Amino acid sequence: MAEKKKDFRDKMVFTTYDAARICNANIASIKNWIAKGLLRAFRTPGGHFRIKRRDLELFIQKYNMPYPFEEMPKKRIYVIHTDPKVGELVKDLIGTHEFKGFDDFMEGALVVGVDRPDVVLFEYPGPKTVGRDFLKMLQSSPDTRNIQIILVADKLPEAESMELRKEFHLEDIVEKSDGKAGILEAVSHLLPLSSRL
Repeated sequence: MAEKKKDFRDKMVFTTYDAARICNANIASIKNWIAKGLLRAFRTPGGHFRIKRRDLELFIQKYNMPYPFEEMPKKRIYVIHTDPKVGELVKDLIGTHEFKGFDDFMEGALVVGVDRPDVVLFEYPGPKTVGRDFLKMLQSSPDTRNIQIILVADKLPEAESMELRKEFHLEDIVEKSDGKAGILEAVSHLLPLSSRL
């Protein structure tokens, strides 16, 4: 196991063979995950798949696979909110992880698309707004579909909550009334144990 870590510690781009060893899978599975858009990859001029380290890390974390590298990377947690208290709470809770908060929806959506953070905590404005379109956009793009999403919302009817969880593969929905405790519970299980407060 130590040799495996040493082999991959400094690599920034991986072959499908490397990815198969890291994920304890076979090459056919890796190619299948790439074909389904679950694992992002690019092709070399010779037609071979290559996987960037960041994309492999996102995939490993999304599917709770054992992390094979020397130390867990810091997660990037972005918050798109209308209530500044939501952003402040998350920033206080995430310890040494990278945080960015956006009170402008369009700016937040653009930066999420470019940076591809690990977690987006999104203050959901309701079903009749651009909020649902934003969630659809994240799910439809291979670049962003592995981002873990937590919604913060006013109390939602149970049917709507279940529909949102299923349609957009949400990690959690936190009621605003749950405040700090609800956000802490939702965010903390996504962070490595060593970095939790």
